[in-house]
Amino acid sequence: IARAGSLKDPDVADLFCRDDPEKLFTDLREIGHGSFGAVYFARDGRSNEVVAIKKMSYSGKQTNEKWQDIIKEVKFLQKLRHPNTIEYLGCYLKEHTAWLVMDCFSLTC
Repeated sequence: IARAGSLKDPDVADLFCRDDPEKLFTDLREIGHGSFGAVYFARDGRSNEVVAIKKMSYSGKQTNEKWQDIIKEVKFLQKLRHPNTIEYLGCYLKEHTAWLVMDCFSLTC
């Protein structure tokens, strides 16, 4: 098993966007949190679009399990295509944290 956060496997590397999310997304405000991480309202600086970002850390205890959970979730979200689901826009990595970016259609956004 590769080290958590390693992008040496091309199949894993292809799951993630290369850009620095802190340079792309602004105005982050927490709108909820749970056992896997926190969800933020944010604005995509490129399009001014409102998005939701779920930040999931893969450091600390159970690092490899957390990393595998992130990979599973990204693969699932990439396959999900339905009119009644929120559109997955991409995943970025920054300082042992995955940023899962989705459209934001909730009133809280």
